[in-house]
Amino acid sequence: MPSVEEAQADLESAQAAFTTAQQTEQAAQQRAEQASQAAADARTAADQATARAERARGESTDAAAAADTARETLGRLAAHAYMTNSELSGLMQLGIADPEEFQARSTGVSELMRVQDSVLAEAAESRANATDAASRADGHAAAAAESAAAAVELSEQATAALDEASTASAAASEQLQKAREIHAAAEQAARDREEAENQPDRGDRDDGDNGTTDTPPPSGDGVFQRPSSGSITSPYGMRVHPLTGVYKLHSGTDFGAACGTPVYAAYPGTVDSASYAGAYGNRIEISHGDVNGMDVTTTYNHLSAFSSSRGQSVAAGDLIGRVGTTGSSTGCHLHFEVLVNGNFTDPMGWLQ
Repeated sequence: MPSVEEAQADLESAQAAFTTAQQTEQAAQQRAEQASQAAADARTAADQATARAERARGESTDAAAAADTARETLGRLAAHAYMTNSELSGLMQLGIADPEEFQARSTGVSELMRVQDSVLAEAAESRANATDAASRADGHAAAAAESAAAAVELSEQATAALDEASTASAAASEQLQKAREIHAAAEQAARDREEAENQPDRGDRDDGDNGTTDTPPPSGDGVFQRPSSGSITSPYGMRVHPLTGVYKLHSGTDFGAACGTPVYAAYPGTVDSASYAGAYGNRIEISHGDVNGMDVTTTYNHLSAFSSSRGQSVAAGDLIGRVGTTGSSTGCHLHFEVLVNGNFTDPMGWLQ
C-alpha cells in the first residue's frame, strides 16, 4: 500500500492526464462536427452544380435543335420563294441585257441570302455558347464532386481521430478512478493506523460500520436518481443529428416520455435558470455544487412547462417541470445532461 503522499501524487497526475484527455476529446468532437458540416455543405454544392450542368446540357441540346430547325426553315423558304417569285425565277432563265434591270431583279436574291446568312450565324453562335456553357458547368460539377469527396474523407479522418481521443479519455478516466480508489484506501489505512495508535484497546470499540463511510463513489455512479419515466430513445455520444444530418455529439440522454410527464430534480441543488434556450427549448439548469470533488450541473430540456424557478433550492425527486417537445425536437422527450467541471459527460454514469 503506497503512502498517502504517494497516492496523492498519483491522484494529481491521473487527474491532470484525465483533464488533458478530456480537452483532446472535446477538440476532436469539435473538429468532427465541423468536418461533418463541411461534408454536408460540399455534398449540397455538388448536387447543385450537377443540376446546373444538367440544365446547361439541356439548353445546349435545345440550341442545337433550334439551329437545325432554322436551317430547315430557311431552306424551305428559299425553295418557296424561288418557285413563287417571278423575279427570282427570271434570273435563272435567259440572260438580261440591261445591267440595271439585272441589278433590280437580283435585289430579292441578295436580301434573302443576307437574311439566311444572318439567321444561320445567330443559330451557330447560340449553339456554340450553349455548348461552352454546358462544358463549363460540367467542369464545375466535377470540381464540386471532387471537393465533396475530399470533405467526406476529412470527416472520416476526424471521426477516426475522435474515436481514438474517446478511447484515450475513457482509459484516463479509468486510471483516475483507480487512483482515487487507491488514494481513498491509503487515507483510510492512515486513519486506521492513527486510530489504532490512539485506541490500543480495540475490544471496547464499536466497529459496526467496519470502517466504511457514506461518501458517494468518486466516479459518481449511482449518485443521481432518474429524472423522468420512459425508455432511453437516444443515448449520449456521437450521432447523426436527426434534423441537420450532421455527425456531432449528442450531449445527453433522451428519455422518451409523453408530453406532460413529470420531470424531477436528479440531485439536490439550486436552479440556476428556467427559461427558453433556443434549440434546447424550455430548459432548466440545476447547480449541484461539489459532488465527489467535482463541480456538477444537470440540465433538463425541451420541457412543456416549468414547475420551478431561478434561485429555488430543490431536493432530489422534487417536481421541476414537464416533458415537452419545444426547441429543436422531433417529438415528446426529455433531453437530460450532466456537466462535470463544465464539460458534458455520459449521464448514465451518474444515474442509479
